[in-house]
Amino acid sequence: MSDEDAGLVGAYVDEMGITVRVGSGSQAAGSYSIPGYPSSALIGPDGNLLWQGHPSGLSNSTVESALKGAKPAPTSFLAFAPKAAAEGRVAAHAKAIEQGKLAKAHAALLGFAADAKATEGEKTSASALAAEIEAHVQALLAQAERFAKSREPLKSVTVYDTLAKEFGAAKFGTDAKAAAEALRKDEATSRELDAAEAFEKLRSSTAKLASSKRKDKYKEFAEKWKGTKAGDRAKAAAAPKKE
Repeated sequence: MSDEDAGLVGAYVDEMGITVRVGSGSQAAGSYSIPGYPSSALIGPDGNLLWQGHPSGLSNSTVESALKGAKPAPTSFLAFAPKAAAEGRVAAHAKAIEQGKLAKAHAALLGFAADAKATEGEKTSASALAAEIEAHVQALLAQAERFAKSREPLKSVTVYDTLAKEFGAAKFGTDAKAAAEALRKDEATSRELDAAEAFEKLRSSTAKLASSKRKDKYKEFAEKWKGTKAGDRAKAAAAPKKE
């Protein structure tokens, strides 16, 4: 996390070829009593704070100890931990939600809610979990729309394509597919999308180059894709560092 604005942080991330998630514009330092930058925090599998301090003070043994009992988290943005309790046979579908298998879980949960043989507890759980899936998908659709409006079409179509593949012929799937197709057909957005895809390839291909050579590549890219957000990012990454 950084308290700098997105422009400065984005340029630094691009220039250094950083692939981990980086946040900008954070004012969390005061809330979490962080004395200064850089600071690191180690969070255990149970969500509790295990260690906090300067990154240089974090030892391998501390990390290894924290990882005991930890399980790899799902990498799909479809996955989430539902809040509703899962009664009886519904529990298996709660696990599916945690794995990002939303379409299958959603269909099954709607079936449970209308199943005369299901217990009242299972019906209540099924309805609540189905509602959580719907809210999660709606949030993703809204996020995709924001990405498109902020000239981040690659992120937008990634969300749409993923939802379209997951839900197929169901309404969530067809709506997502239609939204992705509309973005790809729009002339201005299509160029932004091409530039964004090319920029990701550039970042990957130049990650191991010396800084000067990487900047040259960014300059070439910025000229070719002038007027796009990816071109602006490349231009910022190629600019001399401010003292």
